Amino acid sequence: MSDKALDKKLDTLENIDEIDNVTTRRKFKIFTEEEIKLQNDLQTYYRDHFDVNLLWRVIKRENFDTREFGFNRLNAGFTRNKSFEQPAHLKEYMHTFPIIGAYIGSLYKNRLLPKDRYNKAVTIHNAEWLGRELIFDLDLDDYNPVRRCKCEGKDVCEDCWGLMQEAAVIIDDTLIHDFGFKKLEWVYTGGRGYHCWVLDSKTMPLDQNQRTAIVDYMQYIHDPKGLQKVDKIGSFDERMKIRIYEKLARNFIFNETQKFLTENAGFSVNSLKKARQKLESSELLRDIVDAIPNGKEPIFLNTLIKYHYPRIDHKVTIDVRRLIRMPGSIHIRSKNISEYISNPGKFNPINDARNMYDLI
Repeated sequence: MSDKALDKKLDTLENIDEIDNVTTRRKFKIFTEEEIKLQNDLQTYYRDHFDVNLLWRVIKRENFDTREFGFNRLNAGFTRNKSFEQPAHLKEYMHTFPIIGAYIGSLYKNRLLPKDRYNKAVTIHNAEWLGRELIFDLDLDDYNPVRRCKCEGKDVCEDCWGLMQEAAVIIDDTLIHDFGFKKLEWVYTGGRGYHCWVLDSKTMPLDQNQRTAIVDYMQYIHDPKGLQKVDKIGSFDERMKIRIYEKLARNFIFNETQKFLTENAGFSVNSLKKARQKLESSELLRDIVDAIPNGKEPIFLNTLIKYHYPRIDHKVTIDVRRLIRMPGSIHIRSKNISEYISNPGKFNPINDARNMYDLI
């Protein structure tokens, strides 16, 4: 449709909701009342409640000006390759434009700048890459093939969020005790997951192969064909096997239904009853291991890992130019604030998350 014909069509419309073409509405800056309200609310939040200084918990203030940022703007699409000379300029940008998604990228040697009459653009493709924090992404979407609660789509309940809590405990313990990392920040995404930022300086220059090796050590489901096949735990994985027993196995035995455990985890009705009786008064590793029926450990571990072990989005971890959600920003679907969490094994967004409308 030509611009002239489109103008004529717009003139005849009495109801803005008749214009169902988003591109058209963007072009003519025509917004619904709901979009106008959301725009104003977002601008209010970022002007009055967003604290840019909270970013220094995950990135360094001294090289802020060469850090990449990306944004999703209401009715304007996605943009990246942005950097800001001063933190105040970032805050101003975020409350000037209605931001529905804010993201932090890698650190570069030079500022990222748009092209002008005399200079070509400086982008992530021609700027020298200096480093990226090691980040792990945990999202309930990755558990969809094995979630057995009644949630549909983007819903979340106490049962399925328990998978996030379990995953955080395993990841945190592994990073600290197996890799020796000391500086971890856990961030609730505002939606249905966590980001774990590993901030030890030695992680910044890691290349893709090194990051892949770290993820591979921690993952047991490499499943390109979608068959939910679990990697076999070998003798060299003894430390991880102990962690799985200590952090996951006892709750698995108590919290899963009798029907599920007898059909999938190697128990009979009688052996499950004895296991639960044994573990009522003990959390010792040897008692947890002894509670598993003889000869059934492989099927028990396979089922436990398949349904409860962390599922890491490895692409987020290994991609050194990946953008990650900005702490303090708004998750547009839930309107929850992406925020730092001191105890991800206990945090529950159903009760604990802060919403944009709690503040404005």
